[in-house]
Amino acid sequence: MQEQKPAGDWRLRTIATTIFTVAILIFIIVTRWWLAPQHLYYFDSVNFALALDQFNPALHQPQPPGYPLFVGLAQLIHFWVARPEQVFLIAGILGACAAVLLIRKLTSEMFGSVAGLLAAALLASNPVFWFGGITNEVRVFLALSSVAVALLSWMAYTRPAHGGWLVAAFAALGIGAGFRPAEATLLIPMLLWVWYQTGRRALRLLLACICLAAATAPWLIYTVAVSGGPTAYLHLLWHYSGVQFHDSSAVFGAQSNAAWHMVAQAVTWNVLGAVIWLWALPMVRSTAHGVEFRRKAVFLAIWFFPAFLFSALIHIGDPDQALTSIPVLSMIGAGVLAAVLAKCSSRRVYAMAGAAVAAHVVLFFVPPTHIAKASSYKAAAMVDRITNSTLDAIDQLRLQRPATILYSGASVSWRQIVYYFPDDYVVVMPPEVDQPWTFYHRARVYTKPGRGLLRDGSRRVVWLLPPLVKPAPLPGVQWRQRGSVYYFDFAQGASLTVGQYKLIPASFDAPSPHSASFHLSAIFPGRDQPAGAE
Repeated sequence: MQEQKPAGDWRLRTIATTIFTVAILIFIIVTRWWLAPQHLYYFDSVNFALALDQFNPALHQPQPPGYPLFVGLAQLIHFWVARPEQVFLIAGILGACAAVLLIRKLTSEMFGSVAGLLAAALLASNPVFWFGGITNEVRVFLALSSVAVALLSWMAYTRPAHGGWLVAAFAALGIGAGFRPAEATLLIPMLLWVWYQTGRRALRLLLACICLAAATAPWLIYTVAVSGGPTAYLHLLWHYSGVQFHDSSAVFGAQSNAAWHMVAQAVTWNVLGAVIWLWALPMVRSTAHGVEFRRKAVFLAIWFFPAFLFSALIHIGDPDQALTSIPVLSMIGAGVLAAVLAKCSSRRVYAMAGAAVAAHVVLFFVPPTHIAKASSYKAAAMVDRITNSTLDAIDQLRLQRPATILYSGASVSWRQIVYYFPDDYVVVMPPEVDQPWTFYHRARVYTKPGRGLLRDGSRRVVWLLPPLVKPAPLPGVQWRQRGSVYYFDFAQGASLTVGQYKLIPASFDAPSPHSASFHLSAIFPGRDQPAGAE
């Protein structure tokens, strides 16, 4: 069942096509490298950086479910590139370029070579795809694995006599799940539908499942082993899922307002890149009929809706978590635009591709809605600016005199503070007096309830506060501010009275048994959110 090219499709010149494709890849490399944040973007980014030295999801290195194949790729790059920020950026660029090349191939198979080039341009410049490529590069591989599995599935569907395509698609699913295990559940309906439509041979399905297991087993066995075994790993996944989903998913008990907000996020982040081609949809309505159209529509729907419904009903916390389904819309848009340009010259095709990229650039830098802003350069630049200023202020303050860094909630996560200042004494403060304080120093962690400790030799407290919160005036404390960071100085070896509580000097290696408790409400009356909660 070889795919027939639509009427009016034409071959573009090889040299021009190659130049255009190279230009798209250069666009990816330049824009990602140029706009990438200076430091690790947020909490999860540090988790991945720590996994470069020790992979263990039980320690959130990285966070569950572990993403073992992405960590493995990053570790390979890390042999030649020292800085984790650049390691992940390079990995994201490689994944983005591969995804663009594969979507061009798949779209060319389905809608012709013109649509293939347009799909490459639409995906490469898509605001959410762009955002993921500079902030959380692992999610670029959601698009890559999604397109790779879909390409092999389409080849299996249109070439049913060659059963190897379906087997390869199942194997690719196992590899893609190593970058995000949820991919297996979101893409398996497409594979099973293709199997059903191409003869429903039980032996072929059995062979495909064996290949899926063979591709999955190495990374899954290793991940489960380092996490403490099957029971510990399953408990880790269930606990992490509950923490992530319960505030936003109605399935996990979230309030209706939060659940509807997540639906709005899923719709906005999926459709954002599609607004630039929706105008052309009515112009191709007359061609939307026949067996060829229906089988393409069903294939794309079975590919798109499981991922979209998961985003809308179960979880989507960040824009780039929609990258499993966004390539489908890029392909549909490319098919629509190609149909409109069916009788146009190659010059107009390239002009349309350039216009689509330009429109996406505008959406990335000037988002149209508040939800869309979360996937824009404005969001990335704001986080980068706050992170840079906070880390720079801490660095200057700690170099002037020995300091203890206290964290009680801030725009920059405690994980980032601990990562960038490993030789310092970082204290994550508890919200309640009976909860433990957590101390970080040189990759070691110490927790003890009811003790507020100052590192021996400290003469300065650098205090990170929640956004828009200022420290209350306290006797004997002269607050100073540098950027978003507050600090005060004290005599070496002295105990500090803050309200009715004390901070006691103590060695990190042997905390003083006489340390007094320190209640956060003494400084922030009425605050009831956990300090450092993510």
